Amino acid sequence: MSSTPEQSLTVEIVPCTGASPSYRWVLRRPDGTALRRSPYAFSTEKGALISAACWSRELAEAGIR
Repeated sequence: MSSTPEQSLTVEIVPCTGASPSYRWVLRRPDGTALRRSPYAFSTEKGALISAACWSRELAEAGIR
């Protein structure tokens, strides 16, 4: 599990359980509550991180924090 600060949100990358390695992301508010979760799994951590960064940017531009 890894975390990266992304504006006022924290991006958490978590591995999925299963045979093949895959990853999901969780965007967390500063108080630790989950704001959004990945709608599907990614085959790499980097792919999950890129998607999470895009979602974080979209939410920030919409004023959702």
